[in-house]
Amino acid sequence: ALPPRTRMYIGLGVMAFATAGLYISDAMEESLDPARRPIKESTSSSSPTPEASDSGVSK
Repeated sequence: ALPPRTRMYIGLGVMAFATAGLYISDAMEESLDPARRPIKESTSSSSPTPEASDSGVSK
């Protein structure tokens, strides 16, 4: 059995590790999330964008 002080230190260490993981994962999500990145428009695109095409739209 572990002494109470050792169990307290282990518990605090686990909580600190989890808290750091939350902050790090949020920072990584902000910097690496492809949905939040602006789409780079390429000038050599041969296919029209979905907004510009009128296929399937009845007026």
